[in-house]
Amino acid sequence: MRPRIFFDTNIMLDLIQERPGYQYAARLLQRQEDGDITVCISILSMANIAYVLRKTIPQNLIVPTLKQISSVVEVIPMDNDQLQLALLMEGPDFEDIMQAACAASYGCQVILTHNPGDFKIKKGLLDTVSLPNVMTPEQYSHLI
Repeated sequence: MRPRIFFDTNIMLDLIQERPGYQYAARLLQRQEDGDITVCISILSMANIAYVLRKTIPQNLIVPTLKQISSVVEVIPMDNDQLQLALLMEGPDFEDIMQAACAASYGCQVILTHNPGDFKIKKGLLDTVSLPNVMTPEQYSHLI
């Protein structure tokens, strides 16, 4: 079974906007195309991406961009199960707790982000939940 890698919203925005360091994430997408890994993002990331893009690209390009993203990566859903899981955890950023709960629920082994500190999540009594490792795309690229 190939590893499931979760891209935080900022990693997808790097790719779309070709921000510095986007090449690491682009190489990982190539690894997915080669069948080595599965890249996942949450439905929440899709909403976040649309929100950010409305400030930087014409409105008529947002939906085609989202369609392109959804054709390249696995968009995983979020529902009340992930919300309830996230509500039992503590961390500096609730949106990132939601992302981690989603990634954990769908078997992702790694979360890639530029803000690893935002994913310093305390599981409390949730000893049955295995949260993914958190690292930057550059760090992960050196591992595989």
